[in-house]
Amino acid sequence: MSFTEIETKYDASEVSLQDFKNIIKDNEIEIKKRLLVSSFDSYYVDKNDQFIRYRYNEGHGELTIKRKTQEHHNFNRIEVNIPTAGDNEKAVTEFVSLLGYSHNFSIYKTCDIYWTDKVDLVYYVVYDKEFKELRRFIEIEALEDYPWESEEQVWNEITKYEKMLEPLGIKPQNRLRKSLFETFYVD
Repeated sequence: MSFTEIETKYDASEVSLQDFKNIIKDNEIEIKKRLLVSSFDSYYVDKNDQFIRYRYNEGHGELTIKRKTQEHHNFNRIEVNIPTAGDNEKAVTEFVSLLGYSHNFSIYKTCDIYWTDKVDLVYYVVYDKEFKELRRFIEIEALEDYPWESEEQVWNEITKYEKMLEPLGIKPQNRLRKSLFETFYVD
């Protein structure tokens, strides 16, 4: 399922990071890798409100294009990531402007990411440019490089983790339909 992003996002404004960690520990989820990472995300939009995201920190950068496959939610999207080196925001801004995109907004994210063999579980906090907290989220994202047999198999796995995280309010009815871009987009 190359270039396919299947993920669900949930509001975590009433969920502490420690409660999230406790659920993972209490359910004895086998974690393959854990990473605490922070980065800036700058969003650029074109005249059709399509976006390119530039994510960067000191040592790593990534240009990303995402496109919805269904208009009414963001659970399944096309996603293409191009790695870049570190903070090249000035060059990226000029590059995407030549493609018809202009800067719309920037955020800063701190993520606590847990990889299993099939999905990653993420708790993250979004800040503005002045590091004022804006919102908290939890995501369950299917790993793109896992050899999924079908989209149904992906959704079964996501549902399995939703049930595990249900004490935190994570359930299908609480899936957020808006992406970060749609949440923070500046008209």
